[in-house]
Amino acid sequence: MKYLFFLFLPFQFLIAQNSKNTGHIIYQVSLTEPFFYSDEFRRDYEEGYQRTLVRDSLMNAVELGVAFTKKSSQSFLLRDYDTKNYNLDHEALYKANGEPDYTYSVATKTATASMDYWDKLVSISVDLNSKWKIDFSKSKKIDGYTCYYATYTGKNLWYLVTEKSIYAWFTTDLPLPFGPLHYHGLPGLIIELNIENIRYTAKKIAFNDTYSSKLKPKKLSKHEVLTDEEFINTREDIKRRYKRIIIQGGN
Repeated sequence: MKYLFFLFLPFQFLIAQNSKNTGHIIYQVSLTEPFFYSDEFRRDYEEGYQRTLVRDSLMNAVELGVAFTKKSSQSFLLRDYDTKNYNLDHEALYKANGEPDYTYSVATKTATASMDYWDKLVSISVDLNSKWKIDFSKSKKIDGYTCYYATYTGKNLWYLVTEKSIYAWFTTDLPLPFGPLHYHGLPGLIIELNIENIRYTAKKIAFNDTYSSKLKPKKLSKHEVLTDEEFINTREDIKRRYKRIIIQGGN
């Protein structure tokens, strides 16, 4: 097994020679290009525009973790920034899709995203058995690892429209079926995931029990269980319900 530890490169792996069944992966979030803001938005909402620029810059400091065993994985959050502005931190995390708890079962190839979505507790089940289209004819090297191209064929959980495809670069050199968020199930570790103009890059992988406590099951008894299709078909209704309650003063 390879033993690599890149100290000065942004993409680093720490792989123990005597690997364990438990470990963790750290993904760095970054923007591949700024979000597009219209001239009208910049002109008419100067304060809001400046706020979004700060929010976007914070996204480049978001780090998402994945703790795993040979049977399952669980997401967790790392943050390197401290703006002392909770709202901006929260907005950056929201745009990075890092708020939900993501779990994955290797046996069933099913990911679950659980969160408080517009004041409604939901647990979204995503069957990943047929959600990827792999193209082994496309490959590239990432720090010595041969990575292959895969397109996610499912719908985006969190956004109505996606103009760009969701795609990943994964390596069979590390036969771990894990990735960031709910994007798992490929025959190798996802090294890079691209959603719109947000990129998730594997920064570190280690085989140890540092984050094994993150693998404890979450209490989801109050969550409504939905498939990804059911959630996508009702998410706008959930938003409208929340906004109606706010307008009516909680009634």
